Amino acid sequence: MALLVGLLLTFLLEWAFGEEFVTRQQARAYAPFAGSVYGEGRRDDIRVLLIDDKALASAKQQWPARYGYSARLLRALAEYRPKAVFVDIYYGAQRDDDSLPALLRQVCALREQGTQVFLAASRNREDEYVLRPELEALAGKCFEKVAVKYSPDELDRLAWNYTLALPGAHHSGHGEHGMKSAALALYETGGATAPVEHHPMALTWGSRPAAHGVGWAISPGADESYCRQPHNLPVELLPPGARNTFFKDGNKPLCVFHETIHAGTLSSTTPEQDAVLRQQIEGKIVLIGTALSDFSDVVLSPLHGRIPGVYLHAMALDNLMVFGEDYARAVHLSLDWHNLKLPLFLAVSMLLVTLPLQRFKHAVEHRLEPDGQRVHFWLGVLYLLWGPARIILSLLVGCLLLLIGQYWLDLGFLSIINVVVLTLLAEWFEVNEKLGKYFWPKLLEEGEKHVSH
Repeated sequence: MALLVGLLLTFLLEWAFGEEFVTRQQARAYAPFAGSVYGEGRRDDIRVLLIDDKALASAKQQWPARYGYSARLLRALAEYRPKAVFVDIYYGAQRDDDSLPALLRQVCALREQGTQVFLAASRNREDEYVLRPELEALAGKCFEKVAVKYSPDELDRLAWNYTLALPGAHHSGHGEHGMKSAALALYETGGATAPVEHHPMALTWGSRPAAHGVGWAISPGADESYCRQPHNLPVELLPPGARNTFFKDGNKPLCVFHETIHAGTLSSTTPEQDAVLRQQIEGKIVLIGTALSDFSDVVLSPLHGRIPGVYLHAMALDNLMVFGEDYARAVHLSLDWHNLKLPLFLAVSMLLVTLPLQRFKHAVEHRLEPDGQRVHFWLGVLYLLWGPARIILSLLVGCLLLLIGQYWLDLGFLSIINVVVLTLLAEWFEVNEKLGKYFWPKLLEEGEKHVSH
């Protein structure tokens, strides 16, 4: 009965309200748990290099900076011999700049020393990924082009998913899936590969902040950081308002997950700083992006708030390096025989809820019933406490289901939460029990007698 009710609720609510019915807010509530389980990931192999306002000011540049600035940055980076470099800056505009040859030479020099280079490319109206002609002539020789276009979630604008490859023209030479994403291309530098499917990859955002991250302030001119360190997991699972009651920074997002190097630190270094940078960069994958006050290359993370867009590619790369071809798929519940993982997960979810949780609930509520006509004060208090206890039990069951869905069935975060929420709602409102009393009253009576004994 529970399985049938769960299936019926899931399909009916998706048909009536769309699959996102209360799912997004619940997903944000569970995101700290998923990030905590994710642990350190592979972030030690990844570095983000940020071009910020301070770096541009010290180089006497304005955005868009001259090509010579990018060339000098890559030249300084090459000294530390990174494994691969991805430049999340689109060099497509036909602008007059006599320093362009310096950028061309430096990109090829990086490739010659053994560092793989990837440049961001954007799709035009002809479904082609093109850069300005001088760079285009070097594509496939000195660097590879990768797709960077990202579409945020239609409802809450958060970055829940990541597309591993974007479609392109059939004559573009990039295979049936078009252009590879930055994360997929960088992942393949290690010799592995991951299958590209019509389902995007469901992102898991790590919740353990790096030692060095984005240097944004909470407001212009303020010294206080926009982000915070995580508190213990039970506190992180509280709603922001409740969390802010215990900690004054409870409403702030977490600081970013990946170690960050600011571009200005490469301009001039002491021997001690040089040794630190070599340890941070040598043999690592470096993603170069921007964190500028007047440039809007940003994404919204469910844990980290508004952050530079380059961190999206870093997190997707981290997911691929952790999960490989078993990365989580952002799939929807359907009766497609080629995609039975979600119905299987729903069955597991309903069994986990209706067997141990249902038995525990009946046992507790039976003992909280008043004895005859007498009203017991302490039983009333315990009954009031049973409400929060049910919430805690529901959270624990949801966390368990999240682990099963992500690490056993490779399901996406939102897909799991959608099933978890509807499963728990069915129990909270006692839908299964009430319908059962109409269809199998004698069977339920025998079950209640068994529990009472």
